[in-house]
Parts: sequence; structure tokens; C-alpha cells
Amino acid sequence: MSWSRATLHVLLMMLLFAPGPAARLASAQSRGSGEGSGGTVSLDDLLKLPESLDFDVERRGGRTRLEWLALFEEAQRSVEEAKTGLADAQARLTTMAGRSDNWNMAPPGLPIEAAEDNPDTRALRDEVARWRAEITRAEARQREITIEASLAGVPESWRRPRGAGDPQAGSSPRDDRAP
Repeated sequence: MSWSRATLHVLLMMLLFAPGPAARLASAQSRGSGEGSGGTVSLDDLLKLPESLDFDVERRGGRTRLEWLALFEEAQRSVEEAKTGLADAQARLTTMAGRSDNWNMAPPGLPIEAAEDNPDTRALRDEVARWRAEITRAEARQREITIEASLAGVPESWRRPRGAGDPQAGSSPRDDRAP
């Protein structure tokens, strides 16, 4: 195919001075924003979401509301489980130590402390000590999470599940956003 020099020159000028996609978009928007104008809107413009919409999840301290709730619930559950385990171990130790058979008494001439090394109660006393250490660890973790949440500006409604003393328990999900 042979193009004349004049034709190539005209095509080149049309390409150089033709409005680009940004200019076409701006002119389409200005035509569409006019009062009662019947300007055309391209399919790309229809499929693009407005920039004014924000779908980001609100975060505080790098976590969402649900992540903070799960963190606080897990910390509370750990403390409760440790306290339940301690109460159970102490009840079993009390039951075993309260028996009056010969295995719980010290032989004549030995101090009472020797009876405390009884292998029957030794395991239970160790278990009680482990549960006490677990309570201390779980409560410390709970304090750490509370401090972290306070520093991050996490609202109180993000720190406890709905219905757990929450005055907005029946409100809509948009109401739980921090002010």
C-alpha cells in the first residue's frame, strides 16, 4: 500500500493534535454535568466506582474491630480457664489431703513437713502451682492487651462482645465505629 506524503502528514497532524483519553473523559464529564444535557458516558466511566466511596475497614493499632474483640475474648477465656483449673486442682488436693488413712500421716519421730512430700499429693501440689503460674501469665497478657488497646485508641465497644454490658447491643453495625 502506498501512502502519499501529504496523507501521512495529515495523519500525523491528526494524531498530534487529537485529544487524548484524558481530554475525552474530561469533555464527557463536563457534558454530563451540564443541566439537562444528553451527553454520552462511556462504558469505562460507568464501570468505575466513584472516588468518594471508601471501602477500607476501620483499623486501630493495625487491627479491625473483630480482631480486637477476638483478642480480648481469648485473653479473658485464658484467665477463666486457668482459674477453673486451679479451683479443680485445689478441690482434688483438699479431698486427698483430708483423708485420714495411714499414708497421709508422718511416721513417729519425723516432722510433719515430711508428710507433705507424700507422692499422692505432690503431683496435685505441683499442678496447683502450675495453675497459679498460668493465672499470673494470663492476667499479665490481658493487661498487655488492654495497654496496647489504650495506646492505639481502641474504643470500649471494640473491647467486649455485643451484649456483654454493651449499651448499644441492639444497634446497627455502623454504630460501633469510633467517634
